[in-house]
Amino acid sequence: MSQEFRDKLIGAETENQSARAEYEKRLAAMLEGPLEWPRRAGLMFAALVSVATVVLSAVLAVRFRHGPAVMLEGFALGGAFGIVGAIIAGRILWRGTYRHRRDSTAQANLIWIFVVLLEVIFMEADGLYPQDGLRMTVFGMVFLIGAAVMLLRTVIEQSELRTREKLLETQYEIAELKESLGRIAR
Repeated sequence: MSQEFRDKLIGAETENQSARAEYEKRLAAMLEGPLEWPRRAGLMFAALVSVATVVLSAVLAVRFRHGPAVMLEGFALGGAFGIVGAIIAGRILWRGTYRHRRDSTAQANLIWIFVVLLEVIFMEADGLYPQDGLRMTVFGMVFLIGAAVMLLRTVIEQSELRTREKLLETQYEIAELKESLGRIAR
């Protein structure tokens, strides 16, 4: 929904405020909802896994600090994305509500970017150490396909959300027109 249209809707003075209140209530419920226990549990698990990833990446980086650079690159990637994942999950948990537009997109983007960069590191390792064949790249492709499916699902959900928002906007415009016609007819 365009910001201009939203401002017009909010600024419109009508005799019947119930239609606008209903519109705002339905829009707020569609865009943001309270965290229910399954999503809260999933976010707590994601935050714990992210923190564990940071710790594991740091421990392994220290343990294998004299290892190949590509391995240290992978540990750094794991640590960085673990921190970002913990921040995203923690922010949602702290807020106590789930913003369907921004939070879903942030989570899907984090996973997609992490998996793509991890696949690049796997390909780099296969190029530097060809005796292992393409095992790492093929292994990474499995995760890349899963992340692509998740990203596509998020894009579809966002499209559905925008469609529902436009339908709600149209319903409100029709209600406003009916109200205006009713006042003119009187």
